Amino acid sequence: MQQLSAPTNDARASARYLQLGESSKAELEAIFRRGTTPDFEALSGWEFRGRNVAWWAKKSPILKFVKGFYTDAAGQGWGYNIPIKQNGLDAPWIAKPSDDDPKRFGFYTVGPVDPASRDNVHLDALLLDYGRGQNPLLDASKVLRDYLVRIDPDSDDLLLGKAYLALGPTRVPSNFFLLERHRPTPWVR
Repeated sequence: MQQLSAPTNDARASARYLQLGESSKAELEAIFRRGTTPDFEALSGWEFRGRNVAWWAKKSPILKFVKGFYTDAAGQGWGYNIPIKQNGLDAPWIAKPSDDDPKRFGFYTVGPVDPASRDNVHLDALLLDYGRGQNPLLDASKVLRDYLVRIDPDSDDLLLGKAYLALGPTRVPSNFFLLERHRPTPWVR
């Protein structure tokens, strides 16, 4: 298993993370195409600071977020989202309602992309499937399908995601997002 970065108490994003967040859509697409499949075992038990990268994101209430990953007793990979105080990208990622008791929502399964499934757009990625995440019936997140790749070939500390909307049989690209290793978590659902 790959060496993990030592966790820090600083809840601020790295300079590289912030710089990548200013990349153009074409630059992010090129990075994504070169990306490699993350090792889910290296993600499980960790939360990652997240940033949506899109024209609409800077003014939205979901510019900053956290994604967490865990493995259930049956060995299935899972994940969740945490809302974050929108206090600017240069400020710490602070969970709502608090870092000690964050709200977890928008659950998804995590696994390799099945080439025979409808959600097979990026075979060299992990698939985050909100449709299988046991979310409430009318939860809008159920239409999300995220693909996640490593930016650096041998590191799971900095990841690039590409979100799609599953609208019936159609898959519509939405936006890119960045993830950076944030803090360990023992949480499981």
